[in-house]
Amino acid sequence: MARDLYTRLNDLDEATVRSIAEILELRGRHPQQAAIRETYLDALGDLTGRRVLEVGCGTGVVARDLAARVGPSGHVTGVDPTRVLIDVAERLRAEHRLANASFAVETGTALPFADGSFDLTAAITVLCHVPERTDVLHEMVRVTRPGGTVLIVDGEYAANQIHHPDTETTHRVLAGWRAGSIDDPNLMRRILSFVEAAGLEAGPPDGYVHVEAGCVDEATSFIWQWCLYATRTAVAMGTVNEGEVERWLGQLRALNERSELFGSVTYVAIVARRR
Repeated sequence: MARDLYTRLNDLDEATVRSIAEILELRGRHPQQAAIRETYLDALGDLTGRRVLEVGCGTGVVARDLAARVGPSGHVTGVDPTRVLIDVAERLRAEHRLANASFAVETGTALPFADGSFDLTAAITVLCHVPERTDVLHEMVRVTRPGGTVLIVDGEYAANQIHHPDTETTHRVLAGWRAGSIDDPNLMRRILSFVEAAGLEAGPPDGYVHVEAGCVDEATSFIWQWCLYATRTAVAMGTVNEGEVERWLGQLRALNERSELFGSVTYVAIVARRR
């Protein structure tokens, strides 16, 4: 079985995958995430009328933003191997009345599109999860027209931070989360050579940091929900036990009540051109 949770979502029960879909949408709604998306999408320039493919689109958060940018003369296609996530993406597409977007269950290693079908292909927080990331990128390059654009955005997940007085347990929580959720947490540290090996001309990397500090709303905080997810993953990976998690979360909640919570996630974006 694949180590990374996101490569085996189709093996999980539907309720679990729908809970993951809710977290993806919660993250997407957060004002800091919306600002990060706006910045890296602005770097692409005018997208009016463009044909766009998002690989590993999840619930369609980025695809919906792209649909607004390409306008009625363009089209955005989102693909993901997870049926439940595509179901959610299609429902939200209909709710937002996006006629210029479509979603399908497909795998990134064998895209069902002709060579050069798209002006822009994108993978947002995808490649770090996929062991076959080289094959996925080569498929993205294949379906991008010569002179077209490939956008890669991913977490620099080796740098995730959470302030906590129990540093030893925190280390084991983060280690378990990375082991169970991130196939390659160091991918973005070698992203330039990775994209250039696929025949792309890479632009300079841009970095973004999602930071939450003080007292956060547990229900809407991405950092808080990430901590809950990280502890569940760490328990499943055996790096902590339930009792340790209960104590750790209690201490984290005390920090939050004193307005001393701090957490951050770093992202790196690369805009590359197909030669």
